[in-house]
Amino acid sequence: MKKKRRARIGYKPLFVVLQLLLIGSIWQSAMRGIETREYVPIGRTYTVGGHDTHMYGAGAGPSTVVFLAGAGTPSAYTDFYYLQNELKPYFRTISYDRPGFGWSKRTDAPRTIDTVAEELRELLRLADEQPPYTLVGHSLASLEAIRYAQLYPDEVKGLVLLDGGSPEYYAEDSELKSYAINRAFAALRTTGIVRALGAVGVKLPITGESIRNKSLPPELRKLDAAMYYNHIGDSANLDVIKHINENARSVIEGGPLRDIPLRIVSSDSGGQWEQVQKQLLLWSDRSQQVTLPHSDHYIHWSNREAVVAQIREILETADTEPKPEPESFANYLDDSGLEAP
Repeated sequence: MKKKRRARIGYKPLFVVLQLLLIGSIWQSAMRGIETREYVPIGRTYTVGGHDTHMYGAGAGPSTVVFLAGAGTPSAYTDFYYLQNELKPYFRTISYDRPGFGWSKRTDAPRTIDTVAEELRELLRLADEQPPYTLVGHSLASLEAIRYAQLYPDEVKGLVLLDGGSPEYYAEDSELKSYAINRAFAALRTTGIVRALGAVGVKLPITGESIRNKSLPPELRKLDAAMYYNHIGDSANLDVIKHINENARSVIEGGPLRDIPLRIVSSDSGGQWEQVQKQLLLWSDRSQQVTLPHSDHYIHWSNREAVVAQIREILETADTEPKPEPESFANYLDDSGLEAP
């Protein structure tokens, strides 16, 4: 009799947990429906490659800056809000949501690097945004920025990489590890745990939500939080993860950019990441690296004023900066001890 009673007691905690997870899942599903209706797209939507792609453009000027979000970023609009807001008085600025994130619909097209670059070009064409562009890529978007410049060099004025990884790094990065992290966050999202943690002020660090949300204007914080609650760990990111190594190898095969200006804005993470940033220097004859102190991987929020200054500098000097002599790149390699891509 006592054994049966202990068995029943032993199942009670599990039953309570399952009930809470069920309630959390219902709560998450209901809130997603409410928030989808409440937060309508800010900007315009274009059909690219058979799926709707959301783009936000602001400002006007002699140059066009295109912001490329890192993998899994819930909303490009809120992630690049500060940069676009600060630069739009002087330049045309563009950001867009990746398939399945923000206000963009999902796609069945494999996320190969050439497909991603071609879709970006088609989006800019449909929106009548004229080249040349300065591409500003965060994190994994370094691959997209470099590949676009390889495929369409005449359309690129310069590149700015915001704590981006090198192609060499991503060619060896663990796709399995990234997959496991994505699935773990998906489970936390669909069961309402991410939303419950957010309600008590705890934001998961992977998408930069904590630093971004508190830095946004009050009127945008609820929108940003809704995007985070509804997209963190989204399965739309799995095909991106699946192609990381392959995409990096494609970029490596494409070779260095040579005379396209490249500005590398790095966090002070140290360790292996410092070497990764040095590898990026080799991807252009006109490369320059700046390491910002007291910085985070979401460097465009932790050091946002400095990042704006770096983008403005490359925009204002790209046309006037003298191109290096052919031998200067070889001399740099000799001095650095690194090997060319």
